[in-house]
Amino acid sequence: MDRATDFIHNYSSQIQPYLPYVVVPLGIYSVYKVLCRLIPGPHHQQRLVLRDKTVLITGASSGLGRALAFEFYKKGAKLILTARSLDKLEALCDELEQAGKSYGWKNPHKPVFRYLDLADLNGASASQLDDLRQQSIDGRTIDVLVNNAGQSVRGSCIDTPISVHKQLMDVNYFGHVAVTKNLIDAIPDDGAIVVIGSMQGKIAVPYRSAYNASKHALQAYFDSLRSEDRPNLQILTVSAGYINTGMGARALGPDGRPMGTEDPNQKAGMSPDHVAQSIVEGLSDRKTELILAPFVHKLAILMRIFTPNLLYWMMYRRGRNDPHRKME
Repeated sequence: MDRATDFIHNYSSQIQPYLPYVVVPLGIYSVYKVLCRLIPGPHHQQRLVLRDKTVLITGASSGLGRALAFEFYKKGAKLILTARSLDKLEALCDELEQAGKSYGWKNPHKPVFRYLDLADLNGASASQLDDLRQQSIDGRTIDVLVNNAGQSVRGSCIDTPISVHKQLMDVNYFGHVAVTKNLIDAIPDDGAIVVIGSMQGKIAVPYRSAYNASKHALQAYFDSLRSEDRPNLQILTVSAGYINTGMGARALGPDGRPMGTEDPNQKAGMSPDHVAQSIVEGLSDRKTELILAPFVHKLAILMRIFTPNLLYWMMYRRGRNDPHRKME
């Protein structure tokens, strides 16, 4: 008995100095979980089941939009796909149906496609967007709106003309605002809006000023929207790092024309399929923020808060080696 008591006493004295390292994190985590329970919001809603739901995706003809189309179709959703390239959209719809037959997805809903140019939502946009609503399962409800379409740019703050800045804002910001404003009444309280932002919407990098600014604006708009009349509506903002979508080659240069060459960082980025899977999982789990990026990129967000000058210097050093700096 004395041996057992001595063993327990010795063991306790050995682990006691380490207890705070265990108890404190567990206490913080427990408080966090309690707060999550107490704070109202979409995270209290039931898991989003996508079967027999209508999903509208902008910029669906290529890249991440295309990958998302496959993920949603696999889940049994009715897809409304939009982009500027009708040929690519038509081919995508055929591929989706063929994949459904090949893999036994058993999706009874035929995907449909429509032309939509976010940079040119003029006076005809109301009827154009109303037509999109009518393509839904019940002719009036869009369960999930995916604001995905986007455009990038390469060039310095000074040399990028205002016309290019405006073009980026039209596509990456004003277009999504217009679509959301026109369709939000069609989205039920248990539906969702997915916003495909970027890590560059949180951390600005050199020689991407127009793109950075448009993504910062997009983040701010939807942060405001979720704070207004419908706080229980799920708005999932996705801040993604580099994705290997070929977007770098389509990025505009300072002259407003596509670069035509792929960005090495983009080429080494995450696969669109992986990102699409993560987004659909986060959506179904009722998340409101999703950061898909390496740890060092996430660390930059904290640096922006706690050591901004160090982050700015690091970005300056990065910019000195940026290949687009040599174009000036």
